[in-house]
This record gives sequence, structure tokens and C-alpha cells, in this order.
Amino acid sequence: MPAVEDLLTAAQLPATVRDAADPERLPLLISASSLALAAHVGYPLHRRVGVEESVASAGGRYLWLRSGGVRQVTRVAVRGVVLPATAYALESVFMGRVVARGEAWPFTGTWSPGVSSTPLHVEDTGALVVTYDAGWVTPGQAALDGTLQVDLPADLQLAAQMVVGALVHGDGAEEAVSESIGGTSLTRATDEDGQLPAVPARARRLVARYRRPRQGVA
Repeated sequence: MPAVEDLLTAAQLPATVRDAADPERLPLLISASSLALAAHVGYPLHRRVGVEESVASAGGRYLWLRSGGVRQVTRVAVRGVVLPATAYALESVFMGRVVARGEAWPFTGTWSPGVSSTPLHVEDTGALVVTYDAGWVTPGQAALDGTLQVDLPADLQLAAQMVVGALVHGDGAEEAVSESIGGTSLTRATDEDGQLPAVPARARRLVARYRRPRQGVA
């Protein structure tokens, strides 16, 4: 049974990968690879509708949603008051950046004490809530719901194929480094943090434009 997160189906895998994998493990490999790729870009890639998110604001013109791949913003409420759609716009689909068209977004967080208080620390107070649709219809979602049509970008699907292939064939040679431990030479694949990579370098380069920065700038 496919999962909604699955970025490809077994039929989309190259025959060299599909035939080399244990048929019973192949669905797990596809799901694990899809989740690893989503973790790398920093947000779920499958289609999600009506995501409601409380957002912290530094009081500037921009809001950064926690998700990238935002397709549309359907509602913004400030302290329970719904703003007109003309008051904001989705400026970056990949980065989940929403711009205020008129007044700046209100500051959410703690203020200094006193008569003339000033903003101190940005916090998510629940005062600013954004509702949006994000992600793309994956092959997994389409397999579970015949009314849906896959619109997942080809580069994401190809990257998912690469991750599955790396899991099946143990392909990490492009990132291999060697080190000596006593009289033994050990070769292993590592990422930029020195850890074993879940996503091969070629796949990472392929999806670089989708990657959500770990910290936004407000």
C-alpha cells in the first residue's frame, strides 16, 4: 500500500534498481527515501490543503511560514480578525514568504516594561494565524485517490529515484572519504556534517532550489 508521502511508485524506478531490490522491502525503501528527501528540503512535499499555522512576526513586511512549497494563502487572521486578501501576497512559493501589501505585520512577542514599551523578543503568541495550501500531489497520493493528478515536479521525482537507488545499491562513492584507524583504512560516505548521508550529493544538488532555509529573516 503506497503512502501519501511517496514521491514515486515502483513502476517509476529504473529496472536496475527495481530488480535488485527485495519486492517486499521496496515499498518501505520508497517511503523511507521520500521522507528522507522531504527532511532534507525541510518540509513535507506531498499536497496538504488547509494547513493552519500560528506564525511569529518581528513586525516587518515579511512572514516566513514553516513550510516551503506553498501553493496559496487562503486566510490570514490577526488577533482573530480576518484580513482582506488584498492586504497580503505570497511572494515566494519555495520559501513560504508572505509579504504585507499595506501596513507591516504586527510584532508578536514580549515587550519592554514601562509607558513607552518596545519590542524585545519575537515569540509565537498565537496572535497571527495563516491558513494555506502547500506541496504537490505525489504519485503515492494519486495511487490512493484516483481523482488526483500528479503535479510533483520532475526534479523531485528524479531525486527520489536517486535516493532509492542509493539505498538499494549502497551508492555513496561520490561522497566517500577515507580515514585511518590504527593499521586499518576505512572508507565511508559522509555529508557536510560528517554524518552518513540519507540523500546522495547528486540528489541534493537537484533539489537545492526547493530547500527551505533553517532560519528565516523577518
